[in-house]
Amino acid sequence: MHYIIPIHRNNKIINFSPLEKAAFKKTVKTYFAYQDRIIWHYEYQREGQNIVTFLGEKLRVKEESDYLLRIQKYPETHSEDRYYDKLHSFGTLSIVYDLEGSPTSKQLYEAYKQRNEIEVMFDSYKNFLAADKTFMQDRHVLEGWLMANFIAMIAYYKLFWRLKEAKLLSHYAPKDIIELSKSIYQMKINGQWHCSEITEKTKTLFKKIKIDYLK
Repeated sequence: MHYIIPIHRNNKIINFSPLEKAAFKKTVKTYFAYQDRIIWHYEYQREGQNIVTFLGEKLRVKEESDYLLRIQKYPETHSEDRYYDKLHSFGTLSIVYDLEGSPTSKQLYEAYKQRNEIEVMFDSYKNFLAADKTFMQDRHVLEGWLMANFIAMIAYYKLFWRLKEAKLLSHYAPKDIIELSKSIYQMKINGQWHCSEITEKTKTLFKKIKIDYLK
């Protein structure tokens, strides 16, 4: 059986000692970019298990701030002593895995992030397509509305897989491509249709994911 399993931060199998060092980044020197975020990581073995611990700086800062803000609101469960006890674990994700081959830490991270595709789908359905509410009262119109949203989700995930095949998921999400596409349109000038200006960066991106708006 092959697996990628996240480990709760209070699990004793996790080795946080590298993060307790002042010169952690200088010592580890291993990181990668994921969707405009830098993810630090280090691998090790414990109890016969392959483990990798990731650190996201943006997440670490957010979690530290959230905890400090909660000390005054929830003194019964949050305190400065507990804050310092948790300081080295903020912003971390540790996983234990058993996979064929020798996957890189970045491949493991991306594979784990894909676990929540269902949650992301519903989030996109509700927030990006704003399709979680309907005020329609006619059954036939409602069925057509649901079908349109269903087709939209198929298109959304086609973009997802094209980005994945082009190895661009660490830089772009489907909604980024949609937002870029909104700036491309046809204009009718003196009876002739013209395409709006497209930057070279956007042209290169669309070429990589096999989308050509000029055809």
